[in-house]
Amino acid sequence: MIEDLRGDESWRMFRIISDFTEGFDKLSNLGWAVSIFGSARLPPTDEYYQATERLAAALTAEGCAIITGGGPGIMEAANKGAHGAGVDSVGEAP
Repeated sequence: MIEDLRGDESWRMFRIISDFTEGFDKLSNLGWAVSIFGSARLPPTDEYYQATERLAAALTAEGCAIITGGGPGIMEAANKGAHGAGVDSVGEAP
């Protein structure tokens, strides 16, 4: 194991810790939040896509932030639901 931590590889763990720390710092003032992840293959016409959009809007109305992976499908629906309610979501693709 020690041989694996030579050179540039030894700094990898510090970069990982730095990434976690930066992420926690950015999310520290977010308050209550719900993470929504799901299929990237569902189109906006799908009933689960539409239900997720409504769910995200309802959660934001109760004061929750929405966190997604920023992808299409269910995550897009969650971001749209939050955006439609006038709330920014974490993970929203530009």
